[in-house]
Amino acid sequence: MKHLLTCCFILLFVWLTSSIKNPSATAAVEKPFTELKDTIHFSSQIQPILVKNCSPCHFTGGKMYERMPFDKDTTIINHEAGVLRRIKGEENLIIKTFIQQTKNK
Repeated sequence: MKHLLTCCFILLFVWLTSSIKNPSATAAVEKPFTELKDTIHFSSQIQPILVKNCSPCHFTGGKMYERMPFDKDTTIINHEAGVLRRIKGEENLIIKTFIQQTKNK
């Protein structure tokens, strides 16, 4: 048991120190937030999130496409609450910022 506990502490230490020294790990966390300062584009930033999370149903040929086509930005803007309820984390923030930018135009 003592040996197992020692191994766990060593693995935890290696994992923590490697993430601190790895600048790419920090850059990956900061990148989406720096992108939010600029204009967010539907086709290059929002649509890939929707394809990842909402395919195949909300895209061409899907069972929900006729009622809510997610290849159109107006659908996302008009169904803001439902979309934001289902998309989590940084992707939620990006979509929310896109909707606010569109409404403020």
